[in-house]
Amino acid sequence: MLIALEGSSPTTSGSNNYKYYVWQAYCQTGQSPKLYVEGPAMFSMGDSLVNIRKMADRATVFAGSSIGKIFLIGWSRGAAACIQVAYDLKRSGGTKVDAMFLFDAVDQDTSTNSDLKLIPDNVINVYHAIAIKKTWLDRQLFPTCGKRAAKGVNLVMEKFNTSHGGIAGAGDDDAGSKLWMWEHLTSEGAL
Repeated sequence: MLIALEGSSPTTSGSNNYKYYVWQAYCQTGQSPKLYVEGPAMFSMGDSLVNIRKMADRATVFAGSSIGKIFLIGWSRGAAACIQVAYDLKRSGGTKVDAMFLFDAVDQDTSTNSDLKLIPDNVINVYHAIAIKKTWLDRQLFPTCGKRAAKGVNLVMEKFNTSHGGIAGAGDDDAGSKLWMWEHLTSEGAL
């Protein structure tokens, strides 16, 4: 099973869904079943139509039907929602997540009460591509989460000299993040 949680759209309407690396992974996977969840618009907070909590709720219900491997991929707040899904699965019986593939996870809204800075121990492998070409303001608005993991989690992080959007295909240059992530998606059997 592959669950793909899209990232923050740089528009107020969320019109940039179905375009970037999370969508491409969803389209290319041989995993079945699979789910794609649209990302939140630029100014999505706790009571918005789409936020980290609501994305995670939908994905957690879907993952609850899994009898095989569970793979989660996300960008930006969608990547933070992947971490929230792992927490939700842990709380509802300890379901394992075989691998998470994160593009610059950011906990930018107030919809969840979990510590999204820490990957929970029901995740086996995490591959986190982190954008480092951010202005001071970007670092304040888009603080990267998911940079620590509980004991026993294999957390592999790689920094890329690109922007928050560029890391997931929404910019001019990804600095190699797609190639790096696709290697891990392939080695885990998610593609």
